[in-house]
Amino acid sequence: MNTVAQALQVSVLPHAEGIGAEVSGVDLSRPLEKDVFDAVSAAFRDHRLLVFRGQRLSVEQQIAFSERFGVLEDFPDPKDQADGHKTVLRVTNIDRATGNIKPVDDPGHKSFTLGTSSWHIDSSFRTLPSKASMLYALEMPNEGGDTMFADTTLAYDTLSVTRRTELDHMVVIHDFEETRRRHSLPPRPPEVKAATPPARHPLVTEQDNGRRALFIGSHAAGIEGMSYENARTFIDELEAISTQPQFTYRHQWNSGDMIMFDNICVMHQAMPYDLVGSRRLLHRTTVAGDAPLPGVDGFAP
Repeated sequence: MNTVAQALQVSVLPHAEGIGAEVSGVDLSRPLEKDVFDAVSAAFRDHRLLVFRGQRLSVEQQIAFSERFGVLEDFPDPKDQADGHKTVLRVTNIDRATGNIKPVDDPGHKSFTLGTSSWHIDSSFRTLPSKASMLYALEMPNEGGDTMFADTTLAYDTLSVTRRTELDHMVVIHDFEETRRRHSLPPRPPEVKAATPPARHPLVTEQDNGRRALFIGSHAAGIEGMSYENARTFIDELEAISTQPQFTYRHQWNSGDMIMFDNICVMHQAMPYDLVGSRRLLHRTTVAGDAPLPGVDGFAP
């Protein structure tokens, strides 16, 4: 089959409500021909969240697909890596060494569970925020464990001109420690904190296509020129706007689902499930950032 015929088989169906689109006619386990990859890339630019169902991917195949979009972030802790691959994170309640469900009071597991249950953007605390994340489902609970997604591009578009003008040149501080503070968790060791210090970003980022988005989420720890309390209220108000039903999508996972989402303008959160009696395992790859976030009209913090 020639590449034009392959590209014509790609179907992109926007969700009837909320955000994102469903893509069919693509087998991510195989190298994508250029026309097919271009079709997927265009759909990702347009919709910022893509759902691929019925995939059967090895770790290596997920890496190969993800690397088409750029260099991948490393996950340095071996116990969190999938099959020893440092660019694939196990998002799970299953202990890699034993295969058993982790105790709910395990400190690392508790921290991860609480952190992912809040609206967040992966790696927003980095100086160079990541571009995209891919989540691939392997084991899913019979009930619960859904993931919610929210598009801050659409939310920004609904703001008044006055509100946009107010936000467009603000500087937001993202800090991994903020999520730990919110959940009353102990701080990370000093050497770990030093590796990812707080990062300054424009509160509103402007993408290549001119679309603007709010760069917020649970790692957003403050806004320059505001007290912590005022900034917290301000950020929470923007999050409430961004997570209205018309800007969100709730995904009920099945084994074999792959979701790719923009890591600049799409927040997400894991929904509750039975942590004691249900197994949940996804593999995450994340495309690393290669430049600071661009602000509105070239604004740079």
